[in-house]
Amino acid sequence: MIARIAALLLFVCLAGRAVAADPVVIGQTHRTHSTVLSEERTYRVHLPPSYRWAENRRYPVLYLLDAPSQFAPVTATVDYLSDSGEIPELIVVGIDNTSRMRDFTPTDWEAWVGGGGASRFKQFLAAELIPTIEANLRTNDFRVLHGHSLGGLFALYCLAGEPSPFRAYLALAPSLDWDGNWPQHALEKSLAANKATNAFLYVARADDSGRPLADYDALVGVLKKAPKGLRWNERAFPDETHRGMSLLATIDGLRRLYDGYRYHPDLMPKGLAYAEKHYADVSKTVGTALPVPGEVYADFGEEAIGAGRKEEGLALVRRGVDIDPQSPGAWDRLARAYASLDRRDDAVRAAERALELANRYEETPLSYYVDRLKRVQAMPSN
Repeated sequence: MIARIAALLLFVCLAGRAVAADPVVIGQTHRTHSTVLSEERTYRVHLPPSYRWAENRRYPVLYLLDAPSQFAPVTATVDYLSDSGEIPELIVVGIDNTSRMRDFTPTDWEAWVGGGGASRFKQFLAAELIPTIEANLRTNDFRVLHGHSLGGLFALYCLAGEPSPFRAYLALAPSLDWDGNWPQHALEKSLAANKATNAFLYVARADDSGRPLADYDALVGVLKKAPKGLRWNERAFPDETHRGMSLLATIDGLRRLYDGYRYHPDLMPKGLAYAEKHYADVSKTVGTALPVPGEVYADFGEEAIGAGRKEEGLALVRRGVDIDPQSPGAWDRLARAYASLDRRDDAVRAAERALELANRYEETPLSYYVDRLKRVQAMPSN
């Protein structure tokens, strides 16, 4: 295993000397020999922030094509959206290219040289890469495929060629003109046979005009006739270039996939039972279990404590700890709850546990947990 580092080198001239910053690590690079493809393949893995301490948690996986250009922006997007509570945390597996034309195209079209290897590449993913990822990481069975341009064509190929190892597809600016509009025709045939269902598809285009725009509109027309089992969305980004649209479309596509996941603060007055039903409904829509996050229980707990329902509130904050027992943040919130109830000794124990876990899992900033412990230690004794 080779550490893959996206290095940010900052040179500041002070008294004639340059100072380099520490590298920023966004993932790890692995190599594997593919029997299916008869070659070495490289892939990159980015783990969500909670992976270090959430030992009882399993994660959905986003499989990302064109990793050399897409890995950094997509991992940043996934982490930002999950940190904002808009989507659950995901593992990102980025797959490096050896031959895009070969791997991402379903037919050997005479207009281009070297196409037609999509079937073998799909077999590599299903029979080799995915089993390797799932044998070594804490994953669940919800897999998302992200592809741009020719990668978007491959995403549509996988959807049209069910059975597929993926449950959701982000096909961004897909190459719809391939071999006489193969994607539209294949998907239309698959949907007419009631295949390609029980899935999610997001398609998006850039500043297309002329034939590319007509091809995109034709695809949308096919999707409008899809069985109800296929949940799909589409969006145009007319102010973006073919390549530049990828970041905005990734953000929008993930939001559409997990539509409704974020529990807006305005819904808090509706109560906990409403929140639990909310997440049950979203789970049904997305097609995978999405339990109420521990942070949401803690939010309700803090609200109840503030409203004078102290024991009820404390029980809910504790429930957040029960869900994520190794989370420094969950223990910190419990320390805050105890402190608000003037239970100094309990607050100190919770803050000590939070600091211990923050040290163990290298949570930053560590000074936050140190300051919390100092504050509760300074409280009057019980």
